[in-house]
Amino acid sequence: MRTIFLALLTAFALAVVTSCGKDDDAPPAPEENADTTTAGPTVKVSADKTHAVQPGDEITLTIEVSGFTLDPAKMEQTNEDGVGHYRVYLDDASGADYLIEGADNSTKVTVPGDITDGSHDLRVVLHNNDRTPLEPAAEGSVLLIVYRL
Repeated sequence: MRTIFLALLTAFALAVVTSCGKDDDAPPAPEENADTTTAGPTVKVSADKTHAVQPGDEITLTIEVSGFTLDPAKMEQTNEDGVGHYRVYLDDASGADYLIEGADNSTKVTVPGDITDGSHDLRVVLHNNDRTPLEPAAEGSVLLIVYRL
């Protein structure tokens, strides 16, 4: 009986010691794998041709966006949250150095005549109605392999 009493007393004392200093008003800790970010607009891009691309080739890009509305009628209008268009850039180009801009789910892009052989990225970057890029940026890309035959 004495052994059971000592075991219960030890368990009680351990419970009291471990609960000391615990703040019951503190918010629960986030789960380790919990997603705490807010998902913004996303862009997926595919192309009808990506290998053995030649200067001057016309490539059809298919563009899928989520969390954003493409609207050509609102280009150069007052910004409206979640509405705008895209610009297509080659490699590291930015700003006004785009190949084409639009708001259709499919667009044709002509490969520049001065493109070098090798790997290149065609990037589709979402822009607001006033032509400023979204912050944070939302873009998708396809890899082109230029190889002159």
